[in-house]
Amino acid sequence: MIKYTYNKEIGILETIFEGEISSENMIEYIISIREDRELPEVLRIFSDTTNGKLKEKFGFKNLKQFLEENKITLEKKEFVYDAYLISKPFEMALGMLYKALNNYSNYKFDVFSSRKAAIDWLKKENK
Repeated sequence: MIKYTYNKEIGILETIFEGEISSENMIEYIISIREDRELPEVLRIFSDTTNGKLKEKFGFKNLKQFLEENKITLEKKEFVYDAYLISKPFEMALGMLYKALNNYSNYKFDVFSSRKAAIDWLKKENK
């Protein structure tokens, strides 16, 4: 399950990944953010994946699919900063590959091993 809430106090969308996460869950999540009219034009997202587990092995094809879905979202946003807290090696490698595949000028993605580092990056990148 993927749940998110917008923290107005710090201006960051906080997302929690819990239990098994499928590629369909990821697509649904991306679409839900795109359709959420309450979110700002410059969107900062913090995603905590430490309590999530991939239902299936994601690969290159999945990452490209996620980027394609994000492309549609990015057409509706001025800029999106996306910080993922990842604790597992395979998922960290996927995150690094995803970061390398991103070529959208209004989307920055990065992976972190601590919440503080991710939040600090989001605050710094949005100035």
